[in-house]
Amino acid sequence: RSLVARAVRVGEVPGSNPGTPMVLRLFQPVRRKGLALAAAVALALLLPSTAAAHAVPGIDYRFPLPVWLYGLAAGLAVLLSAPAATFAFQASGTRMSEDVYGPFRRLRLGSIAVAVASFLLADVISGGLFGPDDFFENPATIVIWVDFWVGLGIVSALVGNIWDFVSPLNAAGRLLDRFLARRGSAAMPYPTWLGLWPATALLLVWSWMELVWAQGKEPRTLVLILLAYIGVQLVAMAAYGAEAWLARGELFTVVARTFARFAPLELYVREGGGPCRTGLCIDAERPGCPACWLDAPAEARGIRLRPYGAGVRREAPLAPGGGTFVLALLATVVYDGFSQTNQYARFEGFFLDRSTWLAAHAKFLDTVLMAGIVAAFALAFLTVVTAVSRLERAAIADAARRYAPTLIPIAAVYFISHYFLFLIYAGQFTYAAVFDPLGREWVPDVESPWKGVPGALVWYLQVGLIVWGHVVAVFEAHRVSLRVHGVPRRAALAQWPLVLLMVGYTFTGLWVLGQVLAPPP
Repeated sequence: RSLVARAVRVGEVPGSNPGTPMVLRLFQPVRRKGLALAAAVALALLLPSTAAAHAVPGIDYRFPLPVWLYGLAAGLAVLLSAPAATFAFQASGTRMSEDVYGPFRRLRLGSIAVAVASFLLADVISGGLFGPDDFFENPATIVIWVDFWVGLGIVSALVGNIWDFVSPLNAAGRLLDRFLARRGSAAMPYPTWLGLWPATALLLVWSWMELVWAQGKEPRTLVLILLAYIGVQLVAMAAYGAEAWLARGELFTVVARTFARFAPLELYVREGGGPCRTGLCIDAERPGCPACWLDAPAEARGIRLRPYGAGVRREAPLAPGGGTFVLALLATVVYDGFSQTNQYARFEGFFLDRSTWLAAHAKFLDTVLMAGIVAAFALAFLTVVTAVSRLERAAIADAARRYAPTLIPIAAVYFISHYFLFLIYAGQFTYAAVFDPLGREWVPDVESPWKGVPGALVWYLQVGLIVWGHVVAVFEAHRVSLRVHGVPRRAALAQWPLVLLMVGYTFTGLWVLGQVLAPPP
C-alpha cells in the first residue's frame, strides 16, 4: 500500500529520555508491580500514545500502544485461546437461522449483479486501454486492485461467497459448459493429484504482481493480463468443465470460497440435483457448494446463517494443495505489511549494499524474500502438523488436510485488518474513475469524507479482528480434534502444538501492523 503515504511521529514527555515510550516512562518507578502494569495497560488503551503512527491522507493516525504492549497483546490471545479450546465442545451448533433465501428467490438478483459486473468489466477494459495512466484516475487500477481484490476478500469473509453469483467469468464459463454439453462434447476428468495447486500458483503470481512488479500497476499492462487470464480460464473450463475448474483453478473463485468458510452465510440444498460436479462434496446438504446449489431445483435451494467459522468444519475438505493455498493467502499479506516497514528496508539494504548485482536487481531480492516468507509459514505449519500427527497417531498428510482449514479465520481477519483502511480511502476514487474512464474530467474531484477519523479507532479494530479470528480458529481446531479423539481433554492435548502456531501467527500479524513504516519511495 505504498501508494498511500504514511508517517511516523514520536511523542515525548518534557525532560524525559527520548527513547523511552510515553506510557512506560510514566510508570517506570513501579513497572514491575502487577497493579502498575494493569494501570499502564488501561492508560495505554484509554489515552493513546503518540509513539508511532500509520497515517493515511485525511486520517490522523496516532498509534495507541507502546511496542512493549505487543507481548501483552499476544499473551491476551493465549489467555483467550486456552478457555476457547477447552470449552469449545460445549457449543456445538452449526446454524443460527432457518432458510432466508425464500423472500429473495424471485428477485433475480444474480442476473442483475452479473449485468452490473459485466458493465464494470467493459468499463475497466476500455479505461485501461485508453484512459489516463494515474493509478487513482484509471478504472482498471482502482477497480481491480482496490475494489475488486480487497473487496473480494473482505466481503467473502464477513458476508459470504457473493463472487460466484456476480462474476461475468463464472457466468461465461457455465454458459460455455451448457453450449458444449448440447454439442455432445465431454469434459476431461480433472486430475485428483493436481488439486488446488493451479490456484496456489496463480495466487503467488498475483501477489508478486501486486507487491513486487511495478508494471502490474500500469493500466494497459494490467488490462492485457486480464484479457489473457480470461482467455486461459475459459479454455481450462472448456477442457475440464466449468465447475471442476472454478473450484480449483480460477484464483478469485477459490479465494472467495476459501474466505467464505469463515463467513456467516451458508449455501445448502434440501435435495441435490445430481452428483456434485466439483467432486468434493460429501455432506447430504452440500454446504457451501455453489455448483450443487445451482444444480438443485429452485425450491430445494437454501441460505441460512451460521456462527462465524462454522464453515471450516461444515464444508467439504480442501483439495490437495489447499493447505498451501491458505498459508499463501496469510503469508503474502504479512509480506505486504512487512515490506513497507523500516525493518524491511534495513534488511533489504543489508543485501543490496553488499552485492552490486542485487543492487541492480532489487526486484529479484524482493521476490526471493516474498517466497521465503511464504515458505517459512508453510514450514512452520508442516512442523506443527507433524507433531499433531504423532499425538493422533495419524499420517502427516491426513493431519494437514484436517487442520489446514482451521487457519482460514486467521488468514481472513488479517486480510481484513490489513486492507480495510486502504479500501475505505482509495475506494472513494472509484466513482470518478468508473464514470470518467477516459479521463475527460466529466466528474468533479472527490473530497475525502474521512478527515478527522481517529487513527486509534483503526488500531482497536485491527487488534480486535486479529484476536477474534485467532479465538475462532482455536474453537474450530478443537472441534476438528474432537472428531478424532472424542474426549475433550485428549483433543485439547493433541491440539496444543497447533494453538502455539496460531499464537505465533497472531503475534507476527500484530508485530507487523505495529512497525514503523518506511516513507514511500
